[in-house]
Amino acid sequence: MIRAFLDCLRAWWRVDRIRVSPRDGSLLRLSPHCLVVIGGQSFEIAHRIVGHDVAGPFVDYDLHGENGSARLLVRMIVETSQSVIRWIGPDGERSLDETEVAVFELAT
Repeated sequence: MIRAFLDCLRAWWRVDRIRVSPRDGSLLRLSPHCLVVIGGQSFEIAHRIVGHDVAGPFVDYDLHGENGSARLLVRMIVETSQSVIRWIGPDGERSLDETEVAVFELAT
């Protein structure tokens, strides 16, 4: 029995897993009603879509703010364990660095 457990543990340890920085991981786990500040503008997360396409896994957030609606797309590049963050907002579309996104969780 112990041998089977150790074999299982060894197999789990050797398998490839997606590894991301804690900051990247937090951008993947945002939930509706969180607040994000991007470029000095505050937005509330209204909707979250998790998916996987030919380019890899992604999370797409629908945001609402005083200046209109926006989207925040966080995509993981599995081969490099890096994230790509796209901002589609009232001021246009551009790539963001993870440090450009401030996240505030609302207390419930």
